[in-house]
Amino acid sequence: MALGLPPLNFKPHCSSTSTFSSSSTNYRPAVILPGLGNNTGDYKKLEFTLQEYGVPTVVAKVSRIDWLRNAAGLVDPNYWKGTLQPRPVLDWYLKRVDDAVQEAEELAQGGKLSVIGHSAGGWLARVYMEEFGLSHISLLLTLGLLRKVCQGSLIKQGAYYIMFNNTAKKPFILLS
Repeated sequence: MALGLPPLNFKPHCSSTSTFSSSSTNYRPAVILPGLGNNTGDYKKLEFTLQEYGVPTVVAKVSRIDWLRNAAGLVDPNYWKGTLQPRPVLDWYLKRVDDAVQEAEELAQGGKLSVIGHSAGGWLARVYMEEFGLSHISLLLTLGLLRKVCQGSLIKQGAYYIMFNNTAKKPFILLS
């Protein structure tokens, strides 16, 4: 969870002013993608903090109950083989990402966007960028990203396969 810290007075390398001023610097909008089991409200502090720094921010609209849709993967034999693909099970999430990206694109007025993905949101950001294109995204920042195969219950393993299959072998995306 992000800390709601007040803006610091510092000299950004991209600004000619001596102190931080959100009115004198135009930052690209950020899209925040919630992690597995999280909802939009969990990111209010991060959204508020970014906006205090002058970063227009959109959080993908996700509720905790939405995540129950992932249970649809349990009836797919690929789940049990460990070969389940993110789509179509997570199409609902990718639609929410696309809605948030479109909202942020309006704020960007033709400029580029930053995407901040927390945990599963980071992996699903990569799926989104692969499926929908990335010409409008100039930065992907992932927070709390799982790097190892989940050990334990079939539910954790299923979440792993949904999130990581076809994306785990690819390098992290960091665009400028």
